[in-house]
Order: sequence, then C-alpha cells, then structure tokens
Amino acid sequence: MKKYDVVIVGASTAGSYFARRMAEKGFSVLLFDKDCRDKLSPSYDIFHMAKDEMKQYGLPEVKEGDGIYEFTFEDSAICSVYGNHPKPSKLAVTGMHKHKYCVMMNDWAAQAGAEVVYGASFKNLTYDENGKINGVIYEKDGEETAVYCRLVADCSGIPAVVRRSLPDDYGIEKFELTPNDIFYVTLRYIDFEEKRAERYLRSDFWLYFKSWLAPSGGSDALIGIGACGGFDVAEKVYSLFEKTVKLPAHKVTRIEKGRTPYHRAPYSFVSDGFIAMGDAACLTKPNCGEGCTAALALSDIAVDVATKVMANGAYPTRDALWSINKLYNNTQGKEFASLMALLGSIIRHSAKMNEYLFKKDVIFSCKLLSSMGNGIQLSFADYAKTLIFVVVGLVTGNIKPAELKAVIDAIVTSGKLTAHYEKYPETPEGYEAWAKEAELLWGKTGKVADWDAVENF
Repeated sequence: MKKYDVVIVGASTAGSYFARRMAEKGFSVLLFDKDCRDKLSPSYDIFHMAKDEMKQYGLPEVKEGDGIYEFTFEDSAICSVYGNHPKPSKLAVTGMHKHKYCVMMNDWAAQAGAEVVYGASFKNLTYDENGKINGVIYEKDGEETAVYCRLVADCSGIPAVVRRSLPDDYGIEKFELTPNDIFYVTLRYIDFEEKRAERYLRSDFWLYFKSWLAPSGGSDALIGIGACGGFDVAEKVYSLFEKTVKLPAHKVTRIEKGRTPYHRAPYSFVSDGFIAMGDAACLTKPNCGEGCTAALALSDIAVDVATKVMANGAYPTRDALWSINKLYNNTQGKEFASLMALLGSIIRHSAKMNEYLFKKDVIFSCKLLSSMGNGIQLSFADYAKTLIFVVVGLVTGNIKPAELKAVIDAIVTSGKLTAHYEKYPETPEGYEAWAKEAELLWGKTGKVADWDAVENF
C-alpha cells in the first residue's frame, strides 16, 4: 500500500494551493479529484481574482494570449436599488477562465512534487487501532485503492464528502448545507445591442438585488444574480431587477449556473490527522461569495503549523494542529463571522429605505461599502451623520422602526461575535463552552434566505 504524508480530496483552487505549499515543504502529497482533467471545475467559465491577492499568495501568473487571462479592470461601484448614488471603489481585478486556471494550478502543484490523480472519487477513510485517521480509500475506473497518510485535507467543496464521513465523536461538525445555506448564482453572458468602441471593463453591483454587471469573456459582459434558497428564488428576484434597473439593451448569448456556500465556518477545522478547507469549510467572503482566495488564509496557517508538527514523521494530532483554529479565528475568521452576521440582518430593508440611505450616504455609504471586508474606522462625525439621517428617515417614513431595529441588532451581534472569536480557546480544553456560546450568538443573526426581496420591495 502506497504511503503519503498528505492526501488532499478535491483539486480545485484550495486543494491545489495546499498541495503546492505542502510539497514545497518536502512532504509527499497526493491530490485527487472526482472529475477528469478536462472537466475540472466546470460550473463557471469566467471568474475574478484581485491582483493584490494573487500576488500576496504567490499564485501562478497569467498574461494576455495564454488562453487563461481575459481582462483586468479597476473601477467598480455599489448602487442603490434603482441604480442611483453609486459608491465607487478601485481594486485591480483579473478575469480568467476558471477551468483552465484550475488545471494550471494542478500542474503548479505537480511541479513541486505533488501527485495528481483525476477521475478518482473519495470512498472512505481508514483508521488505526486507536480510531485515528491513517489513510484514504478512493475509487477510479471501478477499482478501489487504499493509501496510507498522516494528514487528510477535505477540499471537496460544498458536498464536504470527507468532513461529513467522519465519526460523530471525531470533534468536527458534520452539518450538511441546506438550500438556505447556499448562494445560487446564475450568470447571463450578454452582448450589447449598441456596440462600443472599447471593451466593457468595470463592475456594478446592486446590493438590494444581489446582482451585478461585470466584464466577461467571449461576450460583451455578464449579468449575475444570486440568492440563497435556490435558482428559482434568484430568478424571481432577477425578474424584478430587470423591471427596476435600466441596463443597456442587450441579448443573452449563454447562461451558466453555480453554487457557493453561505454558512458560517465550522467551529473547528482540525482533528486527528484531518483538516477541512475551502468550500468544504464554508470559507467564502460574506460580502461577495468569492471563495478562491478566501480559502488561502487558512491554508497558509495550516502549512506553517503542519510543517512544524509533522517534522520527523510525527503524526498530526488534534492537539498539535489546534493552533490552526486559534490563529485563523483571531484573524480572518473573526472578520468573516462579523461581516456575515452584519449582512445577514442589514439586508432586511425595503427598496424605499435602500434608496434613502444610499442618497444620504449613511450606513450604505461610500466610506463603508468601499471598505467592506477590509476593516474600517468610523469617526465621531460619521456616527453623528448616521444618527441624524436615521432620525430624519424615521420621521419622514423612509425608514420603518422594524428596519432600524434589524440594523441595530445586526451591529450589536456582529460586535459580540468579533469579541467572541477573539477569545477562541488556545487548546481544545474550553472548546465546548466556547462553541456553545458561539451557537447562541449565531442564533441571533439573520439569514439572507429569510428575507424576500420581492415581497418587501
């Protein structure tokens, strides 16, 4: 039976990145995926990555003419429900063909020494006499293969096939994502009826509808719409979006559909010989649903910790890997938790309130929205301005008391979650009490799926 140090299930961006980094550290790595090489990551054609993040994580570079690169743009804006009062921002973003980039990342991992196997489906884990993970069984071409390893990484996406196969007492949550915990996205690739002299290179986002107009490949642009609950929910919102927002005249050339997790991350990512990563650990940016680079912060922490605890052939126990939880939840983990709690409730508002707050540049302000997810410091003047216009909004009927309460509750709960994640236990001792308190706080947050944008328009 073949032996590896690390086996990674799922060869999209998260799995490829972890495979590359662990192989660079000198570990023997097996990376396998259920899809064949030419069908890898098939949901979307075009996807976006911030150029700064690609540089930060040392990801493979792309360039014009390589068949992967499509465009780079910097200008974007978040707009009111009627497309008014845009809140502009500048961020260099690269658009690429996702399937081709994932294959490139597979080859990048292989160049560092990782072994990549396609068309291999995860079947089960194997355990030693003490009940600890010591290997993986996968099936390829109708035959099962068992391999030994010290660490298994679940990068299998939304199904989380490894995490959900663990014994109930293994110390990892086994929750399955319901339709209300998944963001269903439909992309309409479009051609404008009036041809432009220059390529369309900007992105506009309508917060109320969770819809966007962005650059594309193979067509003039794309219109995206997303909703928790199902594609049918997204389409209902899209019908209202089309009637409300004045888009350039266009025709749809093709449609793509995909999903991304919209659920808080597991309270613990690690156990004996195991780590959950990427979409299998619900690591997506709460403000936009992007998961490719969102998963890499945890991966870098995991590589640093695993390199130390697995030195000289040592087995990575839950206790030894625990600092991965602590380091992540004290940084990106608390930021994502805070933002998800905030957004889950702050969306509970009418079109009238949305337009008013965008117009007055409070709550949905240029300063706040352009910095979302990157940290922001509000001044006393910012708070005073917000208070004044909220009071005026209540008096004039632009804001309903229930809507204001939802915003206040969201801000309070968001702050409490930030503080709670900062107190994440240093060791597994104290984890159960911490998780119990976290569950109570999450129970006070709203869910995107709980709000009907059409009904409350």
